[in-house]
Amino acid sequence: MMFDRLIALSQEKSSDSRRDLLVLISELFTDGAENHTDAETKLFGDILCRLVDQVSVDVRARVSAEMAPLGYTPRALALRLASDEALVVSGVMLEQSEALTDGDLRDLAGSLSQGHLLAITRRKGLGETVTEVLADRGDGEVLEGVTNNATARFSDVGLERLATRGLDYPKVLIALSRRADMPPDRLVRAVASFDAEARAKLENLAALSPDFAALLVTEAADVARQRKQELEQEISCLLRRIRQRLVTLDEAIAGFAQEGRMEAVAELLTQVSGLEEAHIANVLNHDNDFGLAVVCRSLNIGDEAYLKLSRLRAEHLGQAPSAAEAWAGNYAEIDRASADRALYFHRMRMAALKSEKRA
Repeated sequence: MMFDRLIALSQEKSSDSRRDLLVLISELFTDGAENHTDAETKLFGDILCRLVDQVSVDVRARVSAEMAPLGYTPRALALRLASDEALVVSGVMLEQSEALTDGDLRDLAGSLSQGHLLAITRRKGLGETVTEVLADRGDGEVLEGVTNNATARFSDVGLERLATRGLDYPKVLIALSRRADMPPDRLVRAVASFDAEARAKLENLAALSPDFAALLVTEAADVARQRKQELEQEISCLLRRIRQRLVTLDEAIAGFAQEGRMEAVAELLTQVSGLEEAHIANVLNHDNDFGLAVVCRSLNIGDEAYLKLSRLRAEHLGQAPSAAEAWAGNYAEIDRASADRALYFHRMRMAALKSEKRA
């Protein structure tokens, strides 16, 4: 019956028939997508790509909204919908589709409109090659969008370009100074790389607003201090609930990972382990997973919670999802006694360093 319906629709040339055929084939694909072979997925993609060019914007928008959240959307279809001139079609695909690689996004960002670029800024885990293009081509709204995306990563080149463009959009410079992954020395290095023209513009900006430089530092520091205090209070309350056995440490870790709150994970691990804040920040932001695994195993964090945390770290560090699986595999091989010994030696070393400084 379904096959007969497909044949009948394929033989009709009306716009309604094209629409019905597209909807029917897209439903066939999504219903069994997880079981399709690569060849079948490609075939579906080729057919759907031909059909989307024959239907109205609202139909394309419907297909895009259905396909964008899927991890197995045919790449050719994702590219076609992501490059659609109508933002109601392309926006959701640019923002959500896992089928689009960093290379795809870089190429798309290099040619599409500012509206398309703004949609890209809302993606999680934007890679450095993509943010470089956004920093180069984006208007003020795009620059603010990518700067305020906490999961976006910036190369030194991208940061320098973003800082330079920020001379025309001071809010961008302020947002940069607020980022958790943007310590003052890194922003200073970016500003130090300014050419003569950019330096002159910065001087003019300071001349027009003498408090501008102080504003960058003061406002960022005030915001960071307030956020830090609020986070410390939140985690202190959470630890009381953990001690009262109203929630487990594993549940807390998994919850923060699900919410994408790396800063909350860092504060939680710092408070519960008693380790230095800098050490926790280092193990969370390091590509090597051993340091974090030692801390988590010593806290008796379960394998499932660690896997969820690893997925958050992979996204935060711009790593492939497979990296999280590998880290979880390594974690399963570390025993509690070994982790405790490693942390014991770390604490001894830090105590010795502090003694040397006091001497």
